[in-house]
Amino acid sequence: MLLLLACTDTPTVTQSATGAIEPVPSFERPDTGVVLDSRDTDEPAPVDTGTPPDPDPPRVLLNEIVSRNDSTWDGGDGSWPDWVEIYNASAEAVPLAHLALADSGDVLWLGSEGTLEPGARYVIIADGNPDAGPEHAPFALDGDGDQLTLTVESRVSDRIALGELPRDVAWARLPDGGEWGLTIHTSAGSENPATGDTDLDPTNLVFQLDEIIPIEIGLSDAAMASLRASRLTWVDGSVTFPEGEFPDVQVRLKAYVGSSRTLDQKCGFKLDLNEYDDRRWHGIETLTLNNMVQDVTYVHEYMAYTLYREMGVPAPRQGYAWVTVNGQDYGLYLIMESIDDRFLDRWYADSSGPLFEGAYGVDLYSGYENSFEYDEGPDSSDRSDLTELIAVLDQGSNEAVLAEVETMVDMDEFLRNMAVEAVALHWDGYTTRNNYRLYKDPTTGQFQIIPWGTDQTFMTAYYGPWSGYGRLFTFCLAIDSCYDRYNEILEEATYTMDDLELDGVATDLADWLRPYIEIDPRKEFGMSTHDYYLDYTVATVQSYPQSVRDQLVGR
Repeated sequence: MLLLLACTDTPTVTQSATGAIEPVPSFERPDTGVVLDSRDTDEPAPVDTGTPPDPDPPRVLLNEIVSRNDSTWDGGDGSWPDWVEIYNASAEAVPLAHLALADSGDVLWLGSEGTLEPGARYVIIADGNPDAGPEHAPFALDGDGDQLTLTVESRVSDRIALGELPRDVAWARLPDGGEWGLTIHTSAGSENPATGDTDLDPTNLVFQLDEIIPIEIGLSDAAMASLRASRLTWVDGSVTFPEGEFPDVQVRLKAYVGSSRTLDQKCGFKLDLNEYDDRRWHGIETLTLNNMVQDVTYVHEYMAYTLYREMGVPAPRQGYAWVTVNGQDYGLYLIMESIDDRFLDRWYADSSGPLFEGAYGVDLYSGYENSFEYDEGPDSSDRSDLTELIAVLDQGSNEAVLAEVETMVDMDEFLRNMAVEAVALHWDGYTTRNNYRLYKDPTTGQFQIIPWGTDQTFMTAYYGPWSGYGRLFTFCLAIDSCYDRYNEILEEATYTMDDLELDGVATDLADWLRPYIEIDPRKEFGMSTHDYYLDYTVATVQSYPQSVRDQLVGR
């Protein structure tokens, strides 16, 4: 039986020369152990008897191994087991009954019926449940380290000693039958990639532009009725990815205003994958699916967050999905990286600090502390850090107060954030006291602002680069040194935007998405409208940086 699957360093933080935050790998490539001599044997040295030796058995190799499987393959039955793929590298067929695989405890899986043809692969399910079928081994893999020995006709054909592997990372021959390497591009029963991965963060498989990922949400009639009655209530459901099904997840609709839609329209979704089982989809616990109903181009968010990250501002990553609910097409969605503990792990050396969400109208004023929603951190009732910062801001706008604020707020990161809001025409962010997160980094003791809600960027300048209502922003602009620093960073942002060539990014991305946009059954516009606003976006990113530079002259 041949089992098939079609499958499509977590960074901490460092400082650049300009002080901008940049993600960097936080762990070294794991010690995966030593590949032992694949032809070694405990037999004594051969004795020359004067007769020809027996022919060597056919060459069958250990080809790919996943010892911590969260979401590489569901095993065909939703069990998500660890697995071992073997590969016939010889020119002759091998009866499976001639094969045996032993783990470090010498527990044996024995092949039975069937034949492994030349160049074919066979996946052994390492779940310790041999009664489930002939491909199931009587042992499970040890994620902290194991040794596997493959024999053909009782002679060692391949052997490997494995060290600890991260979740959803494979130790594989690259390509099939080649040298060993590490990869997140796992391929149980299918051809291995030609090369390994230097970045072993499995979330890279989600936040990419290599494919539109199909995602099927399953909801019972009762769950559907509940979401129609109360759209922000969590309900039980299931979600199926290309790798298999997560049968027990929680689902709710997302957004309060603006992009808010009902279940019978093109609604956005939040999926909690980790509510019932300690499992992640390529490292993701919470999945955010944006409906893009306020972005008829379908490219604004990807462009804006790319610019934020290039300017050193912690910002989420994106991918794209085709979403169905109970078999009904809902259309093209943006997979948005959730700002949660996993996001904080990527950007900060210490992710244990408090994370607050600022909704519309919520800002750093006395009496608003409890209006900030507490998203992550050690104590959801503690707003004392916010109260302390507000008290300092209440002293007025001058250089002395700025010096005190700078001990509490990473002003360089904040001004970079505001500069991107200005050049990206992000009128719906902190400029208008909306769509942002506040995180207090325990390492520095400073707050940083994380952007959100960029679907209406690159369109209309409701506010100029020096306008807006956010308290920290108006506080800064009222102080000469902070005002001057902001202008320097603003000019840097204009050139960064030019260097990214976002006009080409918009055009290429829209071309790739177009076949899906055309058939999106729940989009709220025609293609002529899409084309008009795409052209408008391209013209804006081509001209607006110079417009800002012109405005900077003489200020």
